[in-house]
Amino acid sequence: MDELLLRHLRQQTTEEENAAVEEWLGGSGERARKLAALGRLVEAGQLADRRIVPGDVPAAEEVIWRAEARTAGSAGLAVERLGRRLRLPRPRRRFDLVAAGVVVLAASVVFQFFVGGTNRGPASAPAFQEFVTGLGETEMVRLADGTVIRLGPESRLSASVGETTRDATLEGEAFFAVSTDQGRPFRVVTEAGTAQVLGTRFHLTARTDELAVTVVEGRVALAGQDHEVHVGAGQATSLLGGLPSQIEAAAPIETVAEWMVGFLIFHDTPLEAAMKEVERHYDAEVVVGDAALLDRTLTMWFDAKSLPEVMTVVCSVIDARCSIDAGVVRIESADRGAGS
Repeated sequence: MDELLLRHLRQQTTEEENAAVEEWLGGSGERARKLAALGRLVEAGQLADRRIVPGDVPAAEEVIWRAEARTAGSAGLAVERLGRRLRLPRPRRRFDLVAAGVVVLAASVVFQFFVGGTNRGPASAPAFQEFVTGLGETEMVRLADGTVIRLGPESRLSASVGETTRDATLEGEAFFAVSTDQGRPFRVVTEAGTAQVLGTRFHLTARTDELAVTVVEGRVALAGQDHEVHVGAGQATSLLGGLPSQIEAAAPIETVAEWMVGFLIFHDTPLEAAMKEVERHYDAEVVVGDAALLDRTLTMWFDAKSLPEVMTVVCSVIDARCSIDAGVVRIESADRGAGS
């Protein structure tokens, strides 16, 4: 929800997303105050970012250092004004990711610098749109319902999102992070069969007579002309000539699709599940010190980013304090981290 609120404040949401924000507010004074406070942080971040000369993506240490400078300034600490060097301590060898109270970082710097990829950026699609990729090319697509799709090389995707239906057709391969909507199943139609989900992350390869699926999160129903098979998280199977193959343990997604190497995507993914993927992806250990954080969800993607960069974004969004030391990531709630 935090990402949606940030985009709403920056006037980057669709009419449907604006309606979702209004429904979330629901006349709640507390939520209205939260949104107003977030708006002030976004405005402050935008003002601060105008002082930064555009250029190459900064190192994660530099972004964190800037965030600390902003936090110190808002707290009335001794930070010199615009045009002078900010005299704050640089990060120590032990990488401290200070995120408590720095929602500005996620709002104005981190999502611009870290979350995008090197291919064409995500495009907000209208009710119907078609996307085509060439040899060696991928494309990020964001549909009107919030679904995010990474289209693989030499592939074609068309999508239509209506009030009661969400349909797509695919030739080639794509990775889907489907927004959950119990009233509107998401269907992907191919020559070899149909995949239907309510909200999940999965990879599809669609050829003339074969439809293969690898499920990362949730469940996918594959249906041929006379057969249907349900595939759960961590499983893979295919329809060949309309007949289902045996369900097997899924291989890592980057071995299924080489163009997914270095790519992470989460969509309403619980922190616990997301950090398991981070552990595997970076061969690291993640320790969450506050069980209450495990229910937080993440909606974001990363392309060829380092572990410190990824955790900078994650900890900013969930309002936590993180540190990385000797390959171990520790996540604590902001209040507990501040007092330790």
